[in-house]
Amino acid sequence: MPRNLVLFDLEWNIGYKPYTFNYHGVQQTFRGEIIEIGAVKIDEDANVLDTFSIHLRPRIFRTLQHHIAKVTGLTQADLDRGEPIVQGLRRFMQWCGPDAEFAEWGMDDVPVLKQNLFLCNLDESRPTQWYDLQQIFLREHPRKEGEGMTLESVVTRMGIPMERPFHDALSDTLYTADVCRKLDLRAGLADYPTEEESLRASLCPAPGDYRDFRVFRGYVEQSTWRSDPKIITASCPVCGGDLQPDDIWLKKGNSGWYTLSVCPACAGTGNEVGKGVFQRYKLARRDGLHWSFARCVQIPDEAGLARWERMRAQQIERMQARAEKAAAEAAGKA
Repeated sequence: MPRNLVLFDLEWNIGYKPYTFNYHGVQQTFRGEIIEIGAVKIDEDANVLDTFSIHLRPRIFRTLQHHIAKVTGLTQADLDRGEPIVQGLRRFMQWCGPDAEFAEWGMDDVPVLKQNLFLCNLDESRPTQWYDLQQIFLREHPRKEGEGMTLESVVTRMGIPMERPFHDALSDTLYTADVCRKLDLRAGLADYPTEEESLRASLCPAPGDYRDFRVFRGYVEQSTWRSDPKIITASCPVCGGDLQPDDIWLKKGNSGWYTLSVCPACAGTGNEVGKGVFQRYKLARRDGLHWSFARCVQIPDEAGLARWERMRAQQIERMQARAEKAAAEAAGKA
C-alpha cells in the first residue's frame, strides 16, 4: 500500500503579548496561531499528487502582527476574510487522512499544528509520524561553511528555478517538493531515525562507555524527570542497586543534565563504578506538547571525573554568590 505523504507549511500569527493555555494541568506558551496552510500530497519520488491551500481567520491573535505582515505579505483584510480556524483545521486534517505521514522543512510546524488543534478542540494526537526534510537533505548534501539552510537558500543551491514567491505556504511546500525530487527520498524516509535513535545519538556520543539507555515518554511537565522516582532512580550497572545522585546537577547544552551518582554497595571498591558513574539526561519536546526524557549512565574515566570535580566546584561558587547577593539585596530593603 502506498504511503500517504503530506508535505506542509504553515504561516502563523503571534501576539504582542505572550499567550498561555492549560494543557492537562500544565501552563504552556502558545507558539502562534495558524493563518495559512499550504500542503501537497506526494509519492515516494516526490511527484505531486494533490494540493491544499487555505487562509484562516484566527480567534486568539486576531490582529496581524507587523513582523508577520512584513514576512508573509498578508494583510489584516486577508485574515478577516479567512475561513474560521476551527472549520479550516478540521477540513485540512480530513484532507490529509488518518494515515497521513507529515513532512516539513525543519521541525517548527508540527508543534504549532498540534497546539492549534488542541485549542480548537480537535484531535491533537495526529500526526503520529513526521519527518524533518532538512535532516534527509543534509545526509546527501552535508552543509559547508557559510551555507544557509533556509528553503530559499537551498532552492538556490540546488539550481531550482524560482518561479513562485517565498513565504507563501503553498508555494513553499511546492518548493520543498522540488527539493525532494533532487534527493533519494525513499532511502531518506526508510533510514530516518526514530525519536529513540535521535535521543541516543545526542545523549551518548562516541567515545564513551554508556549503559542502561532508556526513554520515558508522554509527560506534560518538564520537571517530572527530577520528581518521578521511576525516572530519577537509575540502577548500578554492576550490582543493580539504586544509584544516589549528587545534590549538584550540571547542564549540558540547552536540554541536557548530568551528575555523578554513587552506588552505596560499590562505592570505594576497585570495580568500574567504585568512584561513581555519570547519570545523564536529555530532554525533548518534539511535538510541542509532551516531554520525552532519555536517561543513561556512563562509566567515567579519570579525565571526566577531574572535569566533573572542577565544574562542580565552580557551580557551587556561583550558587553561593547568588545566595549572598540575594541576602544583601533583602537586607538593603529591610
